[in-house]
Amino acid sequence: MNETAERVACPVSTPLGTFTAIYEGDVIIRVLFPGESPGAGVPREDASLPFAVQMREYFEGKRKSFSLPVSLSGTKFMRDVYEAAVRIPYGSTASYSGLALTAGYPRAFRAVGNAMRSNPLPILVPCHRVVHKSGGLSRYSGGTGVKSFLLEMEGAAR
Repeated sequence: MNETAERVACPVSTPLGTFTAIYEGDVIIRVLFPGESPGAGVPREDASLPFAVQMREYFEGKRKSFSLPVSLSGTKFMRDVYEAAVRIPYGSTASYSGLALTAGYPRAFRAVGNAMRSNPLPILVPCHRVVHKSGGLSRYSGGTGVKSFLLEMEGAAR
């Protein structure tokens, strides 16, 4: 990441509240759930950035995947898990053990759960599509109500 790049907050209103992307230069480094504060160091807001456009399309049912410049932070394991999660199709779910297998770590389902809890790019890296093998929602950083809403919206609710 460029240390001199300006950080910009890009808020977008959704049926769930305002999600905010934090851009560093032209790259999204974090997505905040409604109610989370971007904190200090984010001096400017710009609701016209591609994140806002694509999130509106997503919540209107016009977009099934995102094409945004992102920076996946974390360990190699976490990045592998996030990249595998991005491949879970819209309208589908995967279990933690299934995602571990897809990511190349077949026995690391608990660690996959921890990686999903640390996901810096919710919605864009669709951790809401990862469920317990029984089909239960399990925990979600944005709350189970948000997870349930997203899965129902995508037609993946069981």
